[in-house]
Amino acid sequence: MNLITLLGAGFGLMAVFLPLFFMCQKRFQNDGYLYLYGCLYILGLELIYKVLIQSRIILDVPVLYMTGRLHNLLVYPFLFLFVLSITNPVFKVKIWHRLLLCGFGFYALYVLLVALKIPTDDKLEMLRLFYQDKRPGPYDYWKNPISLLKSTLIPLAFLGLMGYHFYRFRKRSTDKPSARLLNILSLIIVVYFLFNQFSNLLYRMVHEVSGYSLVEWPVDIIFLSFLILLFSILALMVNTGSTLFPSAKYAGSALLSSSYQDIIERAKQMVEEGELYKREHLTLSELSTMVGTNSKYLSQSINAKLQCSFVDFVNGYRIEEAKRLMLDETNKSLTLEAIGGLAGFKSKSVFFRAFKKATGMTPNQFLKLQSGIDS
Repeated sequence: MNLITLLGAGFGLMAVFLPLFFMCQKRFQNDGYLYLYGCLYILGLELIYKVLIQSRIILDVPVLYMTGRLHNLLVYPFLFLFVLSITNPVFKVKIWHRLLLCGFGFYALYVLLVALKIPTDDKLEMLRLFYQDKRPGPYDYWKNPISLLKSTLIPLAFLGLMGYHFYRFRKRSTDKPSARLLNILSLIIVVYFLFNQFSNLLYRMVHEVSGYSLVEWPVDIIFLSFLILLFSILALMVNTGSTLFPSAKYAGSALLSSSYQDIIERAKQMVEEGELYKREHLTLSELSTMVGTNSKYLSQSINAKLQCSFVDFVNGYRIEEAKRLMLDETNKSLTLEAIGGLAGFKSKSVFFRAFKKATGMTPNQFLKLQSGIDS
């Protein structure tokens, strides 16, 4: 293997396993970046396939040789749904979204089945002729009407739809992290589209310099590796709490950061005045309704302003209530489990776990410490 194939193999494997890691971590729930992971996965498979061709390892596993490309058209639907998920505050997958994915998915399946039906010996012969090809540079695939449809017209339609949603999002949102994410995504998608449109020109230029006839494969490997690197950095940043971009859960939120404090103040007022923390099963949805907002905005405000989750926010009140009850002389006959229940915790284990997380000690240790201070 040369340096280019090693580079491609590394980034290809990263693009396959990184999305799986994030999706397994979130139990395959859609955090707003699910379609980015899907796009990464597809690009990774395409890159690995190009590495197999470039390194000629495909000759050892000819069954994997594809006479048509099944990856390229799948990328655009995933990019489009990714754009929808981050530019809509409450994105829900509709029937036509599923039909869109299924349509391109069935096309990819058709290409795969056609390729699998070709006998292995025929594939080996096709590969031998392919590697013996001494043509002066790559063919202009776009001159074929079907190739023109797949490589230009369909991607152009998706680009127009994505541009429309980008424009609407920019008009209604002034949040800097969201705007920054939008600008970077716009740049990456446009670069990907332009590369596919002008790759033949690039191939020809590289061929004139290198004299290598199959130059499209190393050029594609380098470009896809770079693209995967950008998407991977983006995925890592939104999943590790970077403040440069909105977190994975709130990438499509239109809520301005200037509204956080007002929502937090209203939430605190409701919880404190109504002692809502004493309810064992108080939910985010219930509190958001009382506050006069939606669950996503309340969760976003708590996460961004208080740097904690909704559960930790409510448990903070419960822990303070538990401390008050434990230090009250009239409650000496009560067990710690009973005190936890009065404070709003649904079980002793939940009480102890939350108490230690917040204070660094168990309720027993807290009582001993207070006894030592009093004496």
